[in-house]
Amino acid sequence: MGQFVKLFQPGRIGKVEIRNRLLMAPMGTHAHNEDGSINDRMIDYYVERAKGGVGLILGQTASILKESSRSTIPAIYDDKFIAPLRRLADAVHRHGAKIGWQLEHGGKVLTGSTDPHIVALGPSAIPWVGSGKAPREATKEDIERVVEAFAEGARRLKDAGLDIIEIHGCHGDLISSFLSPLDNRRQDEYGGTVEKRARFACEVIQRVRQKVGTDFPISFRLSGADYLDGGITIEDSKQVAPLLVKAGTDALHVSAGQWESYKWGIPNYLFPDGLNVHLAEEIRKVATVPVIAVGKIGDLALAENILREGKADFVAMGRPFLTDPELPNKAREGRTDEIRRCIYCMGCMIKSMKSAHGGISCTVNPAVLREKEFILKPAASPKRIMVIGGGLAGMEAARVLAERGHKVSLYEADSKLGGQWNIASLEPQKEAFASVARDLSRSLEKAGVKVILNKPVTRQFVAENKPDAVVVATGAKPAILDVPGVNNKNVVQAVDVFVGKAKVGKTVVVVGGKYRAMEAAILLAEQGKKVSIVARSGLRQHGSGQAIIHWVYLALRDRLIEDGVYIYTQARVREIRETGVYIDFEQETAFLKADTVVLAVGAKPENALFEQLKGTVPEIYRIGDCAEPRDAMDAIREGAEIGRIV
Repeated sequence: MGQFVKLFQPGRIGKVEIRNRLLMAPMGTHAHNEDGSINDRMIDYYVERAKGGVGLILGQTASILKESSRSTIPAIYDDKFIAPLRRLADAVHRHGAKIGWQLEHGGKVLTGSTDPHIVALGPSAIPWVGSGKAPREATKEDIERVVEAFAEGARRLKDAGLDIIEIHGCHGDLISSFLSPLDNRRQDEYGGTVEKRARFACEVIQRVRQKVGTDFPISFRLSGADYLDGGITIEDSKQVAPLLVKAGTDALHVSAGQWESYKWGIPNYLFPDGLNVHLAEEIRKVATVPVIAVGKIGDLALAENILREGKADFVAMGRPFLTDPELPNKAREGRTDEIRRCIYCMGCMIKSMKSAHGGISCTVNPAVLREKEFILKPAASPKRIMVIGGGLAGMEAARVLAERGHKVSLYEADSKLGGQWNIASLEPQKEAFASVARDLSRSLEKAGVKVILNKPVTRQFVAENKPDAVVVATGAKPAILDVPGVNNKNVVQAVDVFVGKAKVGKTVVVVGGKYRAMEAAILLAEQGKKVSIVARSGLRQHGSGQAIIHWVYLALRDRLIEDGVYIYTQARVREIRETGVYIDFEQETAFLKADTVVLAVGAKPENALFEQLKGTVPEIYRIGDCAEPRDAMDAIREGAEIGRIV
């Protein structure tokens, strides 16, 4: 704990003492009941983080009015929601943590709803970029109704036994829109100047204070800056902050961005650590209440320095608590090498509504929202198990099997564990991804797994060893195009480019439209090569239209443009020649000169061994890419699941 002295000092927000300076930032779980109430699954999820040592959990956002309720977030517009929240508060308190909840009105974002009962309000009737529709300009009667709804929501949270409420005033919701000169064009007492634009937020705080009394803490989450032309600036927020404090808030939680610039609110691996800390530092200069910093603060040393340097009073982390609920305890006990690290891959957001079991998920930690289900139980009958393949799926399966008491041997044909993930970790700005394979490798040693490297496994070898069960995790190999010339000497795979095996000329055509293709093009362009990228669809279609993944795409696309890469979308490769590529593009055939053609067109399962072993061993299982090429989240999840049922 010596290196994290500040992190583990107790702190206060209002009159509530918090055992340390680590907060769990609000994140939607998408796991609540259809009526908006929380359930046991969510309670188990929060309890696991409370047990892990966090000081304060700031739970997710809740709708304050039925007319503003979205299916993606819980609700707090009725007293019927109190009892489940009381069970949550009691459960969290038993483990020494404090818990709060957010109150929100979605504002212009509600224009994207197809529910005819939803009422989208805004300070002005300006179309929202996400839907192309304008919210209704809020009347003074609307404002009064919403202010009272915030106050009633706060009263319910207090009655439920929570320790703090947080008013959501950032990321383009209704309060944030009132604060923004871009969204607020009013000329009455709620618009025209910084002070008038802040009036609505202050009235919400004041009414909440009246309802909950003087001793119940209120936090206000604001955008330090919108990062939009004409939007909220840090200078605006520095004027607003003292007004919010005067109105009665006990803490200021400083995030950034609106929906149009949400990459600042939920930064991905392409952005620097602590990218919004400077905003909290500026707000702290004018605030007389504790300030909470947030935004890609997954490194504990960074969090400690933020506190030591006086940039904030508390540090909030979101996704790192998905990855490792025990993060605080491990740090406090000096077990930092055991901490599983968030890699900011956005998997939790991308698959939050499409995960195998519903709700938010995590690439590194498949137990998210399955906490009780994933409690390890000793094997009823320990077996001798061979795991073939040392990628992410194989390592996770081997670890879990061994921890349950099986005698496990893992065989890897390469000289190191990690498989395809090692290549992903070589891609531009993905250096942190290497921690996943490194942490899994360490866990194998701790679990007592026998690891044999440089050992290709054959059917004969398995027959000679007579295992009780075999888990095949042999991964996948790069796919190729079915076009003339694909076997020419100037055609290489992107994976070989990343590992340095492929010789690449000065002029390059990269074929493919997903991340690996884009990242290969960026890598080669930054080596000074002239690069074109050819994709059968639009690059942005990689994310099936989801906004979160779209932000990652935008960041990569901007890099391609900055690096001078020529982009050909909706294009098809017709033929590869020694001197370049013929493509069908915009109803014509074009020729792109190229010394080298780089393929990044997906993968196909490496499942020959699985087919050979069928019927030769008592039990056989297939997991990861050798079953179907997907992503790391699916690979680790399947390893974890197989490890629990064999």
